[in-house]
Amino acid sequence: MDQKNVFAVALGLAGTPWKVVDVSFDKELKRLDITLDYPPGSLFPHPSTGRPSPTYDSSERSWRHLNFFQFECYVKAHVPRVDGGPGAGVHQVAVPWSRPQSGFTLLMESMLLVLAQSGMTVAEAARVIGEHPQRVWNVLLHHVERAHGSMSLETVRVVSVDEVCRKRGHNYLTIVSEPKQEGRPTRVLLAVEGRDSKALKAFADHLRRQGLSPEQIQTICSDMSPAYIKGISEEFGGAMLVFDYFHVVQLVTHALDEVRRRERMAFPNELKKVRWALLKGEDKLTEADRETRRRVCRGKLQTGKAFNHLDALRELMKETDAAVAEKDLKWWCGWVSRSRIPERVKVSRTIRKHWDGIIAYLKTRANNGAAEALNGIIQTVKRKSRGFRTVRYFTAMIYLVASRLEFDLPDPLPSTHTKSH
Repeated sequence: MDQKNVFAVALGLAGTPWKVVDVSFDKELKRLDITLDYPPGSLFPHPSTGRPSPTYDSSERSWRHLNFFQFECYVKAHVPRVDGGPGAGVHQVAVPWSRPQSGFTLLMESMLLVLAQSGMTVAEAARVIGEHPQRVWNVLLHHVERAHGSMSLETVRVVSVDEVCRKRGHNYLTIVSEPKQEGRPTRVLLAVEGRDSKALKAFADHLRRQGLSPEQIQTICSDMSPAYIKGISEEFGGAMLVFDYFHVVQLVTHALDEVRRRERMAFPNELKKVRWALLKGEDKLTEADRETRRRVCRGKLQTGKAFNHLDALRELMKETDAAVAEKDLKWWCGWVSRSRIPERVKVSRTIRKHWDGIIAYLKTRANNGAAEALNGIIQTVKRKSRGFRTVRYFTAMIYLVASRLEFDLPDPLPSTHTKSH
């Protein structure tokens, strides 16, 4: 097999009129050019009718292909326009190695997606292939938005709602995700600018555009944001709203820190350097931290009592019997309300106000753990890229790394096979 046939096989030209007619290498430019052509009289499918049609005229084009070793590689060809006859008109044909209006081959575009998914920023991927970053962005936006629009949501029943900071100044995106389900990993379903009830409406509209109903969503796990609660009640009234363990405990933890800060003004010696000993998880405590906890809890300060409230809440939230846990939570709210600690009384009122959602957690154990993990991935991408110029770019990158998208592109990487014995 000569070199022309090798490149023809590599480009997938079998079954088409296209042939490799020339392969040239420029030592000075360090560039390989693969020239394609077709025999005179070749017929091509008309883009509108699909009927084999004769060539009307042609124009020369070139496409950036995967590097040949360390050298740039380009595919060059005269792309014909075909005449489909009366009513069909003259149109340019589609070539099998590239999509319309693209300056890259499909394999090159697939490689760009792989580089971006692997952890590279767009600027880094552009440097690797020697292209302008905007050209790389154009490819990513086209394929990511197309793949996200065709992502199947028919089986989605449980979703989590969380926010991610886009940049300084209370600039947020709302992330709607699906927790890990049987046979399907955690994935981002939609990213919407803002942190209000409109984000939930945007998700409901996204379902409707796919011919689905918001009524298919049975459970929504969220924080206690009034805006999210409003959006869920308006757009997903039939869904069970769940406030998970993390947000409930976080509410009580923040109140503990408020008590500590208030009392530290009056008792600086007793509460000096105790913050992290009170706030850290049990598995991260040193022996010195444990001794600090014991000292604070043995004292008569409200900080020690507030910590005991938090510790008791953590234990009762672990109760697997929902009825027992609900009974214990009622007792806990009464205990906290009688403590005369203003921050704790406020917490008790907040929990009673959101009672149904907290009890829903005790019954379902649905939580935002997967959403928080996705948030960490998204924040890593944002830090590496040092921010994004527009929300569209940030959203596209979120979908690329966290939505488990499927792309209709050839695999640019060689496959490996392992024989089992």
